[in-house]
This record gives sequence, C-alpha cells and structure tokens, in this order.
Amino acid sequence: MSKVRVAVAGCGNVALCYIPNLLASPHVELVALCDSRVEHARQLADQHGIKDVYGDVNEMLREAKIDLLVNLTSMNYHAPINRAALESGVHVWCEKPLATDLKDAHELIQLARQKGLALHAAPNAPTSPAARCMSDILASGEIGKAFTAQGFYGHGGISWGSWFYRKGGGSLFDLGVYNITTLSALLGPVKNVVSFTGIAIPERIVGGETVQVEADDNTALIMDHGHSVFSVVQTGYTFKRQFDDWTIQVIGTGGAMVLNGYDWEPKGVSVCVGDGGKWEKRAEDQGLYAWEGGASYLAEYLAMGEQPPAHGEHSLHVLEIMLAAHQSSQSGQRVAVESSFPWSNNRLV
Repeated sequence: MSKVRVAVAGCGNVALCYIPNLLASPHVELVALCDSRVEHARQLADQHGIKDVYGDVNEMLREAKIDLLVNLTSMNYHAPINRAALESGVHVWCEKPLATDLKDAHELIQLARQKGLALHAAPNAPTSPAARCMSDILASGEIGKAFTAQGFYGHGGISWGSWFYRKGGGSLFDLGVYNITTLSALLGPVKNVVSFTGIAIPERIVGGETVQVEADDNTALIMDHGHSVFSVVQTGYTFKRQFDDWTIQVIGTGGAMVLNGYDWEPKGVSVCVGDGGKWEKRAEDQGLYAWEGGASYLAEYLAMGEQPPAHGEHSLHVLEIMLAAHQSSQSGQRVAVESSFPWSNNRLV
C-alpha cells in the first residue's frame, strides 16, 4: 500500500497539533509546509524533518506533487485554497468550516465531484468510538425513539487570532460547529432552524491590542430534524467555565444517553434505560481518535483506494445550518435548510 503524499497549508497553532498526528500515520508522507511566514514554516519543517517549504500555496500545488492538501489557514481563506487544490487535482482536508459562503461551498462540492476527488472538512467528531457508540444505541432502539437532544460547548474567547472576531469568524463557526456536526450526524439532516446570535462582549484583547468584535460570541440554536425531532445547541466565547462531565445529551422515549467530555475530545458514553435504570458507561477507550486526526483518517482511506463516510456534503449541510442560524437571528423567523447528506441508521453513509 503506497503512502499518500500530504502538504499542509497554514502553520499556525492548529498545525502544531496536526503535524505530529500526520507524521505518526503509516499512511502519510508529509512532504511540504506552506505559510506566508516562510521563516516560521521553515523552522517548523526543520523541527519535524519536512523537506520542502513554500510561501505561496499555488506554487506548492504546482511543484510539490502532492495527493492531499490539509488546509489549516484562517476561515476566510478556506474556500479559495480548497478550490485551488481541487483544480490542481488534489484531494482536500479542510479545518472547519468548509467555506464561509454557501455558494462557494456548493461550487466546491460540485468541483470535487467533477474531478473525482475527496473533499472533507473538520470536525471529525462523528468518527470517534464514542460517537459511533451513540449511533449504535440510537439505531438499536435501546433508548427508544429520540426526540430531544442538547449540546453545550464554549470558552472565554481566543487570545491569539483577531480574525476569530471579524466578519466571517465567530463562535458559531469556531465552536458551535462541533455540536451541530455531531447532532446532525446522530439525528439526521436538519430541516429548519430558529436561532439567537449576538455580540455579548463588544471588545476583546488579542495580542495586547483591543479588537472591536464584529462576529457572534454567543448563540442559542434550535434545530428541527423533522418528525418532531428537535435539538438545541448553545455556544459562545462567553463561557468562563462549564460542567464538562457531559456536553451532549440525547433523550429517548425509553432512556437517555450522554457523551462524556467534549465531542472533539470524548471520554465515553453513559446510558440509562427505563425509569429505574442505572447509568452505565460505554466506549471509554477512544483508540487512535484525535480531533486533529481527521486528515490522517482521510489519508488512510485514500491509501486503500476508498472514501470515508464523513464527506463534504455533510460539511456543506453544517455550514448552511450555521448561516441559517445567523439569518434567523437577524429576521426573527424560522429559516429552512435546503441541503442534505447521505444518512441511514443514525450515522453518515
């Protein structure tokens, strides 16, 4: 089985987590790094024994002879860099979101389909053993029919990148995306949303400088999955602390289950069946799963000549949910979600 030749675009904080994960994969040959801060990228490459460094992604795509681009740039660069890679005949793994504009996302999906290329985006949370366990529980009917779910995830804000607070950024795209991805994977495509988004803290300090906040830092979102199945997500840069023994709960007609820890860093699943049942822990071993392991996960499938079940259509659907949430908040009305994704038996297919 041949290795997949991989390059990373964007050598910021997230790359510091991705690069060791990629290097540890037996399916990956990490051949190049790219960042506008060339000296920074060179230092990182030297540290990890990576040969080639570029300051321009288009130059890298022309010269590096890669199979898979891992796009870890800031959100506003996701769509153009994803497009450039696909047009060059290169598979793409992108940090969330896939794009910040729905039209761009649809065009990327179509381009990948035309080229016969893989296009996938974080989060990879549905691939964890804990998330798969939850899918199995729902599909088996062990907790009955699930009509209700909640997800909570936030923190106090970002101190290292002002673009998180600019237009096109925000806590929903950065943090809420996790719970939206997990709950839609468990409960199915979303049909409608109602949401409140806002700027709770209008000024932030980033790198010692004051930043005027332009993007949401507090969101409450209701998702309608059809057939009276509803889920609620709350997220924001307004969470100094939160109770994180569990952060996702799914309640059925015959029981309930919670995801212990965060869906990006799960610690297992707790399940309770019946009125007098006891909470039972399952799927505590997450194996090789890591939030920064999505590109390695894709590379493994590519090395085998296959496509993983988590795909670009789901990422597009999640983006549309988030954009619809902003539209709902602005209009004060319920907003329909038009896109969908392959889904069966409470899991991506």
